[in-house]
This record gives sequence, structure tokens and C-alpha cells, in this order.
Amino acid sequence: MSRVVLLGLKADEDRILSFLHDRGVVQVEPMSKESLAHFLPERAGEEQRRLAEEHLRFKALVTALPPVSVQARARFADIPALLQAASKVTIDEEVRAAKREEDALLTKRKSLEDDLLAVREYAFFPEDLSLLTARSLLSYLGEASEDRYTPFRAEVASLSQDVLFVEETAPKRVRFVVAVPRARADAFGRLAQKHSVRLAAAPDLKGTPGQLAPKLERELSELDAKLEAVRGHLKAISEKWYATVLPIEEQLQVEARKADVHGRLAGARDAFALEGFVPSPEVPRLQQELEGLTGSRTQLYSTPAGPDAPTMMRNPKGTNVYEFFIRFFSLPMSDEIDPTLVFAFVFPFFFGLMIGDAGYASFILAVCLWMIWRIGNPKAGRTLVPKFLVNFTTMVMPPPAMKQLAKCLVPGCLFGIFIGVAFDAYFGFSLGQLTAGHLDFALWPGSGGLPGQVSYIAKLLLLSIYIGLAVVSLGLVFGAINAYFHRSWRHVAGKISWIVIAWGITLLGLSLIHHTYSGSWLITPNNPSASALAFQPFQYALIGITLAAVVSMIVTEGGLMAIELPSIVSHVLSYARLVGILLASVILAYVINLIAVIGSPGQPAMVTHGAGFAILAIVLVLVGAVFNIIVGVFEPGIQGARLMYVEYFSKFFKGNGKPFKPFGGRRSFTLPQHEARPVATAHAVPAPTPLPAPKA
Repeated sequence: MSRVVLLGLKADEDRILSFLHDRGVVQVEPMSKESLAHFLPERAGEEQRRLAEEHLRFKALVTALPPVSVQARARFADIPALLQAASKVTIDEEVRAAKREEDALLTKRKSLEDDLLAVREYAFFPEDLSLLTARSLLSYLGEASEDRYTPFRAEVASLSQDVLFVEETAPKRVRFVVAVPRARADAFGRLAQKHSVRLAAAPDLKGTPGQLAPKLERELSELDAKLEAVRGHLKAISEKWYATVLPIEEQLQVEARKADVHGRLAGARDAFALEGFVPSPEVPRLQQELEGLTGSRTQLYSTPAGPDAPTMMRNPKGTNVYEFFIRFFSLPMSDEIDPTLVFAFVFPFFFGLMIGDAGYASFILAVCLWMIWRIGNPKAGRTLVPKFLVNFTTMVMPPPAMKQLAKCLVPGCLFGIFIGVAFDAYFGFSLGQLTAGHLDFALWPGSGGLPGQVSYIAKLLLLSIYIGLAVVSLGLVFGAINAYFHRSWRHVAGKISWIVIAWGITLLGLSLIHHTYSGSWLITPNNPSASALAFQPFQYALIGITLAAVVSMIVTEGGLMAIELPSIVSHVLSYARLVGILLASVILAYVINLIAVIGSPGQPAMVTHGAGFAILAIVLVLVGAVFNIIVGVFEPGIQGARLMYVEYFSKFFKGNGKPFKPFGGRRSFTLPQHEARPVATAHAVPAPTPLPAPKA
């Protein structure tokens, strides 16, 4: 990212701003104090105020008119041409009157619908509804279950002799109309609350339900005809004017954006200045295009941006979907390494390894692909997914974010299928269990009927430790690179020291575990000379190198950093959770299948004990599969991201970056006012001119 200062003539200001809007590569910033020492802040003029008024007018017209397909695109040469085109649109009062009439009809229609609904609720009441709104009475429509209604009615009747009940009995429910004296209203309310009776106040209507229903339906029909006529009138106006109004409104929106930027400029009598940020690769081309636009009357100065520059993330296609996770955590600073690319390769590996079952991974993959298709095609029709589940998931995460998450999980599911096939794991079963003999294509088959992952637990744990060591070391390498770019040599040496400490402690610990496990340090009748202090030469070398790295770290990073020594070990060991989550899912599925379907020599499976137990066994397997699928989505996803956020990001990532928000917007119905082309030159384009040093 480069910081730029643009100097141009006032006569070219509108042309330059229009061009920068359409290019969309400059984030305009408020002018610095150094620049304001030579320029004055720009003020909005009469033209800007008129453009703002016209924008509000046309925005209201676009909102009021029914949409009509617009194919052609308009071009407005300058602001006077735009204002002249806007002045020819004279349909404001006609549209305003039609919208007022439509709103009034809609309000009246809603009132009639409410009245009709109330009348239909009172269909079993034979008298005039006006009797229910007498001054001395309070009337309600109620509903209760049969067992609650009987005691409720008895207690209400004991309140007064002037209580009126009219009821309609349905299966297990009773609907009734009740009228009580106003003097007994409080006691009546307490009884209704006591018996959980639902009440609704009586409507203020005159006539019996049988008389009112046809009348209200007729009025609704007449009202719909009037509403259709008003909407038809608006449609006719839209068909005539919409293709004119929409491009003008879009161009006025462009002018509104330019007006917002105008307040960040500074100017003199004949010139103006603009400051902002531009992606560094775009600076030479932007300089050429500005020269071609204004005839070399514009100067562009640039300098490398500082730490206050915004961040624009640019990652290869296919990996940029993982920017979702990075933005969720924190946006990188502009001068630090973007961790997206590493995250895009490591997270799917973690996710697939923790699933470790081809059946579960295939099911999750199918759900992810369905979500990507369904969210991308909202008009595809109804699905078999329950509506409450759809509402819950969209409440937790909006559909666009859910689609991004589904795309991120697809590579992890594919790797999970590979791991499952390699270990011969399919929904907790193995093809060897379902056939007469174990199949030969499983790379790591189980032993003794156990899943392959359990048989190779020691090797998997060792693999997870080396994975953790590699990821933590990579984070420290990136931290050293960041420190190098900031020319902080002490921090570079400190990060290298941490790498040596991590490798030294880990390798020393693994070697001690290996020798203890192999028995070389155990005092036995066959090995009477063994000693726990009998280190090997390479272990002494590891201790010496590690202690030297600790001293180097304390010298470069400070003595207080010594308290972080246990954390480097815990961060490496934390990656053992990859195997823990894998085994939890695998063993749960294996145990459920063993009890329900497979059985063992001393304990036959449930499915063999008769039809009832067979059904129970199938239910148990399905419930276990659903639980494992849920765990297979949440645990690998959460823990995989957590391992990256805590153990990896903490070594180099600061975050809290500001997003790059370039000045500009999309055009759909208008054409750019100015199309600049690079100036054709026979020689190489010179490097952007550096900013002059500010005066004291």
C-alpha cells in the first residue's frame, strides 16, 4: 500500500473525482496538517447543495415507482447536463398523490381485514356485536381447554349474576364470549390468569356476525379494485419514466459520493489537493491515466505507507474463502504477513484428521455442497429440511457467512474421506467387519477388531507433536520476518531463539520418552547398570543448545519473557488434541456399533435378540451417527480454528488492521463520464515521485 498526494487544477477537479470514482483504487483520507499549512479545506458550494436535493428527490421516486426492466445505460457529460436532465422529470406530484392514495387504501384494507377476522371468530355469537361494547360491560372472546373452562366458568359466575356466557365446544377446546360488569373486571382478570384462559377484547362493531361478514367481504373486494387501479396508474408512470429516472438517480448517487469526498479535499485559488492510499502496484498505471485524462496537468506523489495504512487482502482464488476466518479473528495490519494462505492449507488438514471417518466426512461434504447450492439458488423451491432448523441456523449465522463456511469445510471433508478410507472407517464400521475377511486396500488396518486409529495411537500422537512443532515454528519464522521488515534485529534474534528452544525441548522430551519406553534406563536383572542420568551425547548437545537459546532469548527479549518458557511447550503439546478428538469420535462410533450390531464373542449384539432389540439397535446406531456428525462439524471446526488462533497467530499476528475502503461504487445504469487511457510513451514509465519532506 502506498500513500499518495494528488495535486490538480480546480478546472479538472470534477473530471478527476469522477475518474477516481470509476477506477475505485483510492481510499481518500482527510488532509494532513502539513498539507493544510499550504491549502484550505474545501467548502460545499451551491451546486453541491442542489445535487443533494435532487438526489433525495430521485431516491424517493425510485422507491415509489414499481421496478421496470432497464437495459440501456446513460452517460452524463458533466454536472450541468445531469441537472438539466433531472429538471425535465416532472412527475413528482403525480407520483406523490398516487402513493398517498395507495397508502390510505392499504391502511383501510388492513382495518377491514382485522374486522373480518374478528367477525369470523364470533360466528357462533347470534346477537348484535354492539351489545358487547356497552358502557357498563367488559366483553371478551376466550379460549380454554375443557378441564380448565368448567371451573373457570363456575368461579366467574359466582362473581356476579350479570355475567353472560355464550360458548362453542370443539374437541378438547372451548371457545366462548363472556361479558362481565366493569366493577368486577379486576377479579375476572385474576381468575383468567389463574386458569390460564386466553382472552381477546371484543371488537367495536354493529350488527350480527352473519350480517357483517358479507358486507366486509364486499367492501374488501371494492377496495382491492381501487388499489389495483392506483397501482396500475403507478405502473403506467413507471413504464414511461423509470428508464429515465433510474440512471439519473444512480448518477446523483455518484455525485453524492463525490460530495462526501469533497469535504476531505484542500484547495487554493486555482488548485486542489487530495491525499489517500492506493495499492502499490496500481500507482504507476494510475499516474499514467491521470496524465492522459488531464493532459499532464495533474501531479501524483507517492511514498510507502506507514503502519496507519489500510489493509487489502489479496489471496489466490480458492484460498481467499478462508479470509472469512481471518476477518472473524482480526484483520491483519498492512505491514504484517497475511496468514490466510497457511490457514487455507493447515485448517482443512486439521479438520479432516479430526473427523477421521469416510462415512461422516462424506455426509458432511454432501451437506456443505447442498448448502452452497441452496444459498446460491434461493428460488430453488422447498426442501426436506424442517423450517425451524432453517430458522435456527440463519439466526446463528446469516446465509452468506454460512455459504462461506461451507466452502471452507469442503477440502477438510475430502481429506477426512481420505483418512477414513486409509483407516477403513465408515460410520464407525470397517469393510473388514462387514465382509468375511479384512480388505487389503486399508493402509492402516485395525488389529483385534479395534479401529485402525486406535491401533496406531502412539504413531498418531507422535505425528501430532511434530505437526504442532512445525506450525509453532512457522509462526515464529513469520514473527522473525515481520521483525526484519521493521528492522528490529533484537526481535529477529529473539524469535530465532524461541524456535531453537521449541525444537530443543521437544526433541529432548521425545528422546527421553523413547529411551524410558524402550527400557534402556530401567534397572532390571538383565540391565543392572542402567541409570536415569545416563544421557546420550546428542541429549547433552540438545541441553546445551537449548540453554544457550534461553540465554539469547532473555538477552534479546528481556528477563520477564522467561516466564513464557512453559507456554512454548504447552503450545506444541496442545496439538495432541487432534488425536484426542479423532479417537473420541472413532471410539464412540465403534462402541455403539459393537453393542448394537457387531457384538463380541462373549456378548452378542442387540440386533440378534429379537425384533424389538433389532429396532432399538437401529435407533441406537442412528442416534450415535447423528451425534457424531454434529460433533464432527463443531469440534474439528472449533478446535482446528483455535489451534491456529492461539498457538499459531500468537507468534507473529497483531491484527486490528483497518479495511481498505476505496472511493467509488458500482455502475449499473450509467456509463463512466471519463475513460482515461495510459499515455503512450516510447520509454519506461518513471517511478512515482516521492513526497517532499514537510517544512519545519
